[in-house]
Amino acid sequence: MRVFVALDFDENLKRKLYDIGSLVKANASRGSWVKKENFHLTLKFLGEIDESQVESIGNLLEVVSSSYSAISLKLDDLGFFNKRKGEYGVIWLGIEGDVDRLNKIYDIIEDDMEPLGFRKERRPFKPHITLGRRVVLDKPFIQIQQLADKNLDYDFLLDKLVLMRSEEIMGKRIYTPVKSYRLKNDHR
Repeated sequence: MRVFVALDFDENLKRKLYDIGSLVKANASRGSWVKKENFHLTLKFLGEIDESQVESIGNLLEVVSSSYSAISLKLDDLGFFNKRKGEYGVIWLGIEGDVDRLNKIYDIIEDDMEPLGFRKERRPFKPHITLGRRVVLDKPFIQIQQLADKNLDYDFLLDKLVLMRSEEIMGKRIYTPVKSYRLKNDHR
C-alpha cells in the first residue's frame, strides 16, 4: 500500500481551503485541483509499504502524538513551486504560527523513520497546503495572490497525526486514514 504521514484537517478548515482553491480555479484555464476531502499537511511520504510495517510506523506515530500538543497555525500566503512555460507545478498556501513545533514533529518523524528503512528527505521542509497542480492561470500570479489575501485571515489547530493511504480509484486520488493519533490536548 502507498502511504504518507500527515496532519489531518477538520471540516471547517477543509471548507475554507476549498473556497480559496475555487477562487484560484476560477482564474485558471487548466489545473488538477485538490478535492475538499483530500486537504492535509504532509509530513513524510513513505511510498509503498508492506502491511507488516503498519504496526512499527504506528508505534512511532503514537509516541510522537503523546509527546507533543496540538499545533496552532494560521493561513499565510499563496505561493507556487516549479513554474515552467506558464504552468505552475504546484500552487499552495503557506502557514505561519507555531511552525517551530511543526518543525520539531517533522524532524522527529524524519529521524525515527530512518531506522525503519525510510530515507531522510534531502530537500528542506517547506510546510504548505497544496491547492492545485499543473495550473495555468488566466491572470498574473500577483493578481491571484491579491484575491486570495482577502481570504487568508484564518486560525486553526492541528491535533490529528495520521498514517494515510493514497490510492487511485476510478481515476481519482483517494486518501484514507490507516491509523490516526491525537496530539496531546494541553495546548502550550
